[in-house]
Amino acid sequence: MTQSTTPLNERDNARTPPSLFKILDDRFHFDLDAAATKENALCHFYWSEETHGLEQEWHKLPGMNEDPRVYCNPPYSRGNIDRFIKKGCEESLKGATVVMLLPSDTSTRYFHKYCMKASEIIFLQPRVHFNRPDGTSFKTSPKFGSMVVVFKQMGFGGSPVISSMKWK
Repeated sequence: MTQSTTPLNERDNARTPPSLFKILDDRFHFDLDAAATKENALCHFYWSEETHGLEQEWHKLPGMNEDPRVYCNPPYSRGNIDRFIKKGCEESLKGATVVMLLPSDTSTRYFHKYCMKASEIIFLQPRVHFNRPDGTSFKTSPKFGSMVVVFKQMGFGGSPVISSMKWK
């Protein structure tokens, strides 16, 4: 497979296209963007590398009485994606609904270890064309498809519901 020529920092901080985020937000009504920067945050409340998002409790947000709904487009670089998916799965067991935008690679360890514990997996069609952190478009789309993985463990006890969604 050809390696990406996009700098790692831009890839790890890629912004979800607003049209896709709107579709997901209309369904889930997100309270927290769990892997954001000031430049690419999609929710008013967000965790960043500076605020140590992986060390925060996603299931308990200040001033919220109910279980939060969390959006997470994690950094895809090696190691980062695994840690964020593990954290999302764990936080759902504590009451949060965690919705993650991930590469749709079913051959990875994280897919079998964590994603298969999700309540829902939605394969997206067409490929997601991410934006740079400043909102401008990358010149090319990634060489992989994407999926939305929904961790909502409260009251869930089975295999994930698997579907596909045309989002454009």
